Amino acid sequence: MTEASSVKYSVRSESIPQFFLPPESLHDKAFHLIGPEAFHLVKVLRYQVGQPLTLFNGKGGRFSGVIEKIHADGSVSGRLTATLESAAEKPEVQLNLYQGLLKASHWEFVLEKGTELGVSAFYPTLTPRTVVLLREADRVKAKAERWGRIVMAASKQCRRAVLPEVKEPVEFRDAIRAVQGKGLTVVAWEGLSGATARETLRETFARGRERLAEKDFAVNLFIGPEGGFSEEEIELAESVGAVLFGMGSRVLRAETATLAACALIQYELGSL
Repeated sequence: MTEASSVKYSVRSESIPQFFLPPESLHDKAFHLIGPEAFHLVKVLRYQVGQPLTLFNGKGGRFSGVIEKIHADGSVSGRLTATLESAAEKPEVQLNLYQGLLKASHWEFVLEKGTELGVSAFYPTLTPRTVVLLREADRVKAKAERWGRIVMAASKQCRRAVLPEVKEPVEFRDAIRAVQGKGLTVVAWEGLSGATARETLRETFARGRERLAEKDFAVNLFIGPEGGFSEEEIELAESVGAVLFGMGSRVLRAETATLAACALIQYELGSL
């Protein structure tokens, strides 16, 4: 018989869903929910007065509360009963995803699954090989509301306390220069044929292990669009100190490479 493992695991006993509590909806210990969150509570889930619920403010705070009144306009009032700890975040290290902008359904998939995997901020990144039509990129601001809803729903589902940000589109050449000297920047490149993440990422994180403890340290992950990065972009990335890594011998779709890379990085950070 083998000895019992010394690693301790926490068992999540919470089973009720969590709801978004905007900071402006909280006054002292009293909250007032309106709009989609109130509608979901009352009309979809049929919550009643006196029923407990879990709330999060998107800034790292999670709370338990109780409904005290359901108003005629559908809004919900209540009070907070306790502050909860969140095991779903590792705020010491930020994971910023600079994703080559993908076609709509693929991009939304990355937003949802990236949120579940702990991405702190999404940067839609434009490159010469971006397949998305220019008119679609021009409509990014109009799509911001939809993208925000996707990130919100995913955050609620996976019980995150910090709501990821979806930034405005940025050109690759500007983004890669902007992160120079700021945290650790890694770039996935299919041009490293046969090279694996284990050969590069593990060594890179091992060398920078002490820096991971720095306040607000960030890992900046760059993934190309459907057309991949050009050699000129890779040369620029290397010139500003970015670390290149491969994803094995198989050619992965852009969204698959993104989620695999996020999972690998979170594993190295001890968050997965």
